Amino acid sequence: MSNDKKFTIGGFSFDNYYEYRAAQEDVQKIEYINKELDVRDPEVAVRLYNDLRDGVITFNSPIGQQFAEHVADIVAHNSESMLDDRQLIKEAETQAKSQRTIGLVFVSLAVLIFGVYAAVEFKDVYKTRQIAKMAEQKQATLEAMEEEQTKRGVEEYIEPTITITPIVSADDVENSQVNNEEVADIRYNGAQSMLESPWNTAYNAEDLTMLAEFTELYRQNSDLVGWLEIVDTDINYPVMQTPSDPDFYLRRDFNGADDTNGTLYVDYRCDVINSTTNTIIYGHDMKSGKMFGGLKRYLDKDFLEKHKNITFTTIYEEREYEIVAVGLSKVGYNDDDSYKYYDFIDAADEKEYKEFIDNISSLKVSEKNVDISMTDKVLTLSTCNSYTEDGRLFVVAKRIK
Repeated sequence: MSNDKKFTIGGFSFDNYYEYRAAQEDVQKIEYINKELDVRDPEVAVRLYNDLRDGVITFNSPIGQQFAEHVADIVAHNSESMLDDRQLIKEAETQAKSQRTIGLVFVSLAVLIFGVYAAVEFKDVYKTRQIAKMAEQKQATLEAMEEEQTKRGVEEYIEPTITITPIVSADDVENSQVNNEEVADIRYNGAQSMLESPWNTAYNAEDLTMLAEFTELYRQNSDLVGWLEIVDTDINYPVMQTPSDPDFYLRRDFNGADDTNGTLYVDYRCDVINSTTNTIIYGHDMKSGKMFGGLKRYLDKDFLEKHKNITFTTIYEEREYEIVAVGLSKVGYNDDDSYKYYDFIDAADEKEYKEFIDNISSLKVSEKNVDISMTDKVLTLSTCNSYTEDGRLFVVAKRIK
């Protein structure tokens, strides 16, 4: 996550991600202006210069400021030819008309953009509902097959929805005169010992060395706990955590200022340094694609197949995860018995872990199996989805590095 890679546009370098994003937005504005207007035309340059001076058009980066200076140079270069009184009078007469025309253009453009957004949103909702319906039908079919199998008492093959690595001690196997199925039952009978994972650690934060790329960002805001990146999406953001105020960044930016986009943040119950069984990161499903707006792309199996890996770098170490499930769910309330995937934080025993695996298997919409070992540490990305009221889209990944 080097600064050269993430915070550079052309010959401009930026100290942090937010300055970098501001520069990207300015580049988009400049591209639009150059596409729609001939800034070399003196009259166009004057109108554009006035809009920049009056704050109608604003830039927030050195790239934008450079473009504004370029427009000013054009105006200055052509100032002598624009001193003719008749030209000034003509410009004054047409200014009001031009502003009205520009206003109508922008209103029409806004209506068009709104219509496009509405159409895209309707298409996304319809597609997601169809995916959810097919997943429910498949799950109902599997449950019916299992019920029929139980009634008939016949051992038949059923397509597996999960792959679980058994955890049975050598003593259990040696002391039990049972077949493999009976040994499997031993795994889930009551609470058992805490699960030992190869990713279990007992670090003290004061003994760890912060990664160099985070030192400046952490100095700016000590709520920073890491950085999440998924290639081919806009998901390339800092991740925060505020245990004393869990949803502080729900509608605040990195600096704590009000922002409808919010900032990605970790569930207050999770331990990022010494990972809990499940680390949950929340983010808004923005129509612009910002924050977790790009997660809906995982509903496309081709995209999922090509983008299985997620990088979540904590401020102390880089971690890589492989996606094992993409699912749709609803918010569960205290008075119902629906499974709440976002309440699975730290597995106390194998039975609790198996319950998590079973339930995300039933909620998944992807065709691939949920391949999780009970010693895996998992990362869950959670966001809203409008396929149903209070709908949620979640992505579950297991740590591989």
